[in-house]
Amino acid sequence: MAIIKNLSQNKTLTKTAKVATSFSDRLLGLLNPHNPRYLIFKTHFGIHTFFMNESIDVLLLDNEHRVIKAEENLKPFKLFLYHPRFSTVIEMPKGTIQKNHPRINDKISIE
Repeated sequence: MAIIKNLSQNKTLTKTAKVATSFSDRLLGLLNPHNPRYLIFKTHFGIHTFFMNESIDVLLLDNEHRVIKAEENLKPFKLFLYHPRFSTVIEMPKGTIQKNHPRINDKISIE
């Protein structure tokens, strides 16, 4: 398991994140009931919420793990596309962004 912290705000987002490394983790993401509610992806094109039952929150990080975009309430059956130079995406339960208020350029650590 991985710990996700917002170093800029000295907050811990979760202590139970998982880095999605397998094909099935990347394909199914939060649809897999065995995955934790926080998933970290390394991808260069985007993510989708096809077949999901609920909305999620998403953080997009640059190569230095700074927040580039915070997408709240990404609804089911949507695409979230971004510039390919960004590669780290964190999927989180809906409401995480509203609760923790990550800001653009906040430094995120993944341990």
